[in-house]
Amino acid sequence: MFYGKHFASMYERSMVGSGAIVFAVWGYVIANQEPDKAVGSQVTINPAVLAAILGEPQDAVERAIIRLCSPDPKSTTKKEEGRRLIKIGEFDYQVVNGRKYLKIRDEDARRAQNRDAQQRKRDRDKLPGEATAERVFEQTGDMPMPHEFNGSPTVQPNAEGVV
Repeated sequence: MFYGKHFASMYERSMVGSGAIVFAVWGYVIANQEPDKAVGSQVTINPAVLAAILGEPQDAVERAIIRLCSPDPKSTTKKEEGRRLIKIGEFDYQVVNGRKYLKIRDEDARRAQNRDAQQRKRDRDKLPGEATAERVFEQTGDMPMPHEFNGSPTVQPNAEGVV
């Protein structure tokens, strides 16, 4: 199962006013594109199948695909005259900026994986029973005093809470 990112700019730039079906087809493209060594990124779009998936007439899906394959002089990406798709087979299309956006997705996934690994390492490195201010606060709702942590000085605060 694939996934893709929808950027807010997609809804605010040259595709404005293209119609909901164009955005639905483009969302399908984003979610289903695959890396390809020859063309960078490609997607298979069968208009009959996609029409059934979207619950829209096949001719409307075909018009949306034509729109995405057409030059867009207002596109911020001038590569391929602003086209988003280029037909390369019966149902196969090159996703013009696909490689660029797949790299963003891969970079975000790498960062998330590194964050998770770093957190697991921190959890492993903690001494058994070691308390943190955040954990004590979560459990009790009170911010602990420094002497309440393992390994900290055991100096008791006076009546005003001063150590």
